[in-house]
Amino acid sequence: MQAYAVLDQLNGHAVPHFLQPIAEMPLIATTLNVPSSTGIISARLYTPRNHPDAPGLVLVPGIHYLGMDEPRLVNFARALASYGLRVLTPELPNSRDYQIQPSDVQAIGDSVQWLQHATGGRVGLIGLSFSGGLALMAAAEPPYSNDVSFVFSVGAHDDLFRVASFYTNHADPLPSGDVEHAIPNNYGPMVLEYEHLEDFTVPGDTEAIRPVLRARLYENYGLEKHLIANLTDTQKAEYAHIVDTPHQDWALSASNNKHAAEMAAVSPRGHLAGLHVPVYVLHGRGDTLIPFAEAEWLAHDLPRGTLADLVISPLIAHVNITEKKPDLWDRWQLLHLLAQVMERAEHA
Repeated sequence: MQAYAVLDQLNGHAVPHFLQPIAEMPLIATTLNVPSSTGIISARLYTPRNHPDAPGLVLVPGIHYLGMDEPRLVNFARALASYGLRVLTPELPNSRDYQIQPSDVQAIGDSVQWLQHATGGRVGLIGLSFSGGLALMAAAEPPYSNDVSFVFSVGAHDDLFRVASFYTNHADPLPSGDVEHAIPNNYGPMVLEYEHLEDFTVPGDTEAIRPVLRARLYENYGLEKHLIANLTDTQKAEYAHIVDTPHQDWALSASNNKHAAEMAAVSPRGHLAGLHVPVYVLHGRGDTLIPFAEAEWLAHDLPRGTLADLVISPLIAHVNITEKKPDLWDRWQLLHLLAQVMERAEHA
């Protein structure tokens, strides 16, 4: 019933009246800094006002310019905390600037240790989007592996190079050998272009074009238009070519090959041997940012006995609920998975 109410809240619906006694604990939200060898980590802690000794859960945002302030993340964190969990949402140091770094794994692990020290017990770990893959890597790495009770990955990657290749070849290979074909979301290719902008610009133009592309990724289209007006005609032509992602396949492929080793360093594939806690995997069947094949690859690459459940759902787009009208079986699978996660979190 708690899972039912959480899903309704994520859909923007009010908590049903009959669940309000167990679903609307008053919360205290505190913004704080978590010390880490990677630098200070900005975070927010949601604590049930009448249950300050609640079990702990670390919820890691995806790579997004709003970080821990992203509305869907805030809603999810508040919904989970309102059922009696202390929820920490750490912001990865480079996430607002669309960077994925190996140090992010340590930042997640240090956040886990901070909450573990605060609660006195092992904590659950949820990672969204690309942070889901990083969360799995943190849970597999000593000493953090001893402080995690379970991992729930939502829309995560297993191999970043395979995801980047999907942006160019539109092919989504599965462990079975089958291949799904789909048109990728333009957002993913633009994030890769932004991270390695020097691969897509003429030398000397990179720093002029970077704030323009950043404005687009930040969805600040007014600023983008203003900054474009300040570019030279040559730079305007370069920028128009960059954002025309369907015609950037060759350039993206060359950049992907150039940075393959960097992508491997932030991919769960080959880095999960130390994982020994239950893992729950959720992915959207229609996800065109990180294709659903990544969930099947994660299930394939997890150490034997650690996969607790795998759901590939038509009700999830990327890390958000779709508008698709659910049938009973799809709804039940999603409810059952979330209920398992919430029960595991409460009894960490």
